[in-house]
Amino acid sequence: MKHLLLTASLLGIFVSATAQNEGSVFNATGRGGTVNALARDYQSIGINPANLGLKQDYKVAFSLGEFSLGMGSQVLTQSQLNKFVTAIDDNLTPQDRQGFIDAFANDNALNVNLDATIVGFSLQTPKIGGFAVSFRQRLMTHIGLNRTFSEILFLGRNAPVFQRAEFRDRIVGNEPAVSDVFDGSAMQIAAFNEFNLAYGIQLLESDALKLSVGAGYRYVQGLGVLDIRAAGGQFTGYNAMSAVFNVNYGDLVNDPAFGYDPQRGNYPFFKPAGTGHGFDIGVSAEIAGKVKVGLSLTDLGNMRWRTNVLQADDQPLQIVESDGIQTFNIFSEAATIVGDGLIRYQAGGERTTPLPTRLRAGAGFSPTDKFDLGLDITVPLNETAGNLPGAFVGAGASYKLANFLRLNTGVTSGGGYGLNVPLGLTLDFKRYEFGTSNGTSSALPPAASTASSPKVIRTRPSPSGCCGLSWGVWKRKNRQRFL
Repeated sequence: MKHLLLTASLLGIFVSATAQNEGSVFNATGRGGTVNALARDYQSIGINPANLGLKQDYKVAFSLGEFSLGMGSQVLTQSQLNKFVTAIDDNLTPQDRQGFIDAFANDNALNVNLDATIVGFSLQTPKIGGFAVSFRQRLMTHIGLNRTFSEILFLGRNAPVFQRAEFRDRIVGNEPAVSDVFDGSAMQIAAFNEFNLAYGIQLLESDALKLSVGAGYRYVQGLGVLDIRAAGGQFTGYNAMSAVFNVNYGDLVNDPAFGYDPQRGNYPFFKPAGTGHGFDIGVSAEIAGKVKVGLSLTDLGNMRWRTNVLQADDQPLQIVESDGIQTFNIFSEAATIVGDGLIRYQAGGERTTPLPTRLRAGAGFSPTDKFDLGLDITVPLNETAGNLPGAFVGAGASYKLANFLRLNTGVTSGGGYGLNVPLGLTLDFKRYEFGTSNGTSSALPPAASTASSPKVIRTRPSPSGCCGLSWGVWKRKNRQRFL
């Protein structure tokens, strides 16, 4: 019974990307994630809705297909990441196996993020403020294991823990609890559809100060969630997956408490395992036309998982029959090992979990018309699946080389990632925008991340114009830097 195929389904898609704080705000890409005080129009959704109240030199913005993909690791090397894609069916050598044991035995072995604004639209009116709507998809992943968990994945029944007497001699009742064996480990994944509505209004306008407030609402469809954590002698585990992941639940489908719903049909992405309601609130100010500051709370609210819900409580560790992961198809094989005996699940009934609430603060300074500086801090306010594993800090700068061309750079750290130094370009032709970025990253010991940088065009039509379309094209860039 492969309960955890969600892990393989999701992680197998995103094996070549890097972390960003700006979501799909492509024209801020390369600026060190400095978006709270600087994001505008529909790109304020999920960041700071108050920015919709600050007046712009355009009234309408419309876009299709803005994407931000990310994967980063503080310990996996560029060569290891590449083999996830280029050598997925190759067998692991003993040296490969030992390298992955060492790499995954880390608090931030792997972090994956996807933010895709499928469609976004905003309208700003002089008197009643700014409105924005969007349909967005998000996927967030965090994996950090202790050494014993990592050894079990890559060595299976040959792991050192299974050579202990209670396992070797099959002494029932003396097995250690998973809360102790896996202490310090976490495996978290969340995938959402979001239907967003946001509003911002300017309350005060003078040469010295412009002040606006805003709020946002989102209806959330939960496509899948996986949350396994062991810390401080406690173990919790649950998952709920929609039919889009095609999980084989075996005999559990007959358990009334499981709430099984295969939800087959033509549109499985819109038939979730759970639903929820989220809220954003924010305040934004512009001081003397030079300084911008913003403060917001995002993703306030809860998810209610109703169907295909499994839970796992603390339990004795069971020896696995597998010899561990054998090929570079690591995520699929790990899901099989975890779901087929290492952790035993039972029907969980309905479950309510918080959304990944975050406190976001940012500031920007424009000493001249050509030069901008920014600073952003994002702090996770809970440990639910989908949130950052730690605080994120970013600083950035943007210089206007010409009326239509800006050069962006910055530095970021935290949020489960190492030091990152992005570099980007933004082309602004008044009615159309284009942005792309690349960067370098570093960590100790030498680690790698691969960057996916968007090339996106969007339209900002004049009041008398008609709305055009925009599209996104992805170009993958590899990057690595050793300290």
